[in-house]
Amino acid sequence: MLRLITLFALLITLPVQIVTIRYNYSYHGQVIHSAPGMTFAAYFNAQTLGVTLSSPEDMIVFEDLIYIVDSRTHSLIIVNSRFELVAEHKVFAPDADWLARRALEGLPPLDEVSLNGPMGLDVKESGIYICDTGNRRIVKLNAAFEVVDIFSDVDDPTFDEISFEPRKITVDGAERMYVVARNVYEGIIELNSDGAFNRFTGVNPIQMTPLEIFRRSLMTEEQLAQLRLYLPTEYTNVSINEDSFIYATSRPSEGNVENMIQLINPKGVDVIRRNGYHPPMGDIHFMVNMNNYVIHGPSDLVAIEHTDNGIYTVLDQKRSRLFTYDQEGNLLYINGDAGSQSDRFVEGVAIAYLGDDLLVLDRRLRTVVVYQLTDFGRAVNRAIELQVMGEFDQAADIWREVLRLNTNYEIAYNGIGKYYLRIGDYRQAIDYFRLGHDHYYYSRAFKGYRNELIKANFGWIFAGAFVIGGTLIGLKIRSTYRKGGSILYED
Repeated sequence: MLRLITLFALLITLPVQIVTIRYNYSYHGQVIHSAPGMTFAAYFNAQTLGVTLSSPEDMIVFEDLIYIVDSRTHSLIIVNSRFELVAEHKVFAPDADWLARRALEGLPPLDEVSLNGPMGLDVKESGIYICDTGNRRIVKLNAAFEVVDIFSDVDDPTFDEISFEPRKITVDGAERMYVVARNVYEGIIELNSDGAFNRFTGVNPIQMTPLEIFRRSLMTEEQLAQLRLYLPTEYTNVSINEDSFIYATSRPSEGNVENMIQLINPKGVDVIRRNGYHPPMGDIHFMVNMNNYVIHGPSDLVAIEHTDNGIYTVLDQKRSRLFTYDQEGNLLYINGDAGSQSDRFVEGVAIAYLGDDLLVLDRRLRTVVVYQLTDFGRAVNRAIELQVMGEFDQAADIWREVLRLNTNYEIAYNGIGKYYLRIGDYRQAIDYFRLGHDHYYYSRAFKGYRNELIKANFGWIFAGAFVIGGTLIGLKIRSTYRKGGSILYED
């Protein structure tokens, strides 16, 4: 009877245990248990703020203020770091200088400007930029929430047939705007500070298999016209760092599963590092074409945010998960649970860092969930920060603490190995890089260890080579002498 009760209790609690388990992927691609890098800390929503949130779409943190746009209430909401409402704006007065410029251009005056279905925003010292999607324009505000400019016409043939519907935006230090727009597959739209079209950047290339290329080469023009259209992947979100490199996410598609996260340099080239055990792509294991009761397919990445030390987090909307990577592409930790409880989210649409805390905006639950670092996550982040600063000795000490918190954490071995490599202890470095499965640094350590052995034993090696060489020469002379003597004897 007792065994039956125990079994029944396990059956009840097992689903909860599975949901709360944190995991990572080993070098061999196996799912392994891992300590959580972040844990639930707080939440705030429409009720706690005292405002109406109907369909929040995007969220940005700037100078400890949280900015949120809602596409149904057509509003901009500002919240402070204590998660208290600062202001809500639905109507914006025009700036006097902007009105004067409009008058000089022969444009009619405006008493006020309203939003219509805003989907994205960015906040910089130069202003507040809002993707006013329903009005097919970008609205720029100053710190007093006055309209200082509106960008609506994009001078490119792409928009001769489709409307300009901006959905996400990020702005660099020169006030250039990088925009993700609906139904635009050419890349991220780059606009100058005055709204003039500059170029498409970060073009996602079309990828076809060699077999598909060969098949198409044999087809007529009529057959090619009947094939489904191959389009580059559409971007979902963008975020720019202090060096004007753009972090971007895109939808998964055939041939693009491992390329959904990019870091686009000012030349428009993806330079993201993929030196981890697996490409940065969210979940690397997933079911394909399953039934309606199983979540199938790759991660659906809809948001990305970064820190100053190169750590970045992506939001998987499909499975309500957060994947955090370092600048080398190592998967540091995975967090997030799907559910309607206060510590979970259902339809995440945006993420933002508030100091070390990570905020997740849930559109369906109209809630912002706040995650804070655990001791494990704080140690990992600190170790990486020290490595970026070149303080490998201090980083190694923290990596040892990480291993104490999580013995399965293979990345920590590589961190310690880099310290030993730096001080020239190649033998120790080899051992740690072997445990961390880092082939590149293992080869460097092995090369250093080999050169060290050769240098330390050069005298013996030289003497041995001399003896062996002399012996071989002597044997050769002896063999020649014997052959010559044999021939002479026969004559």
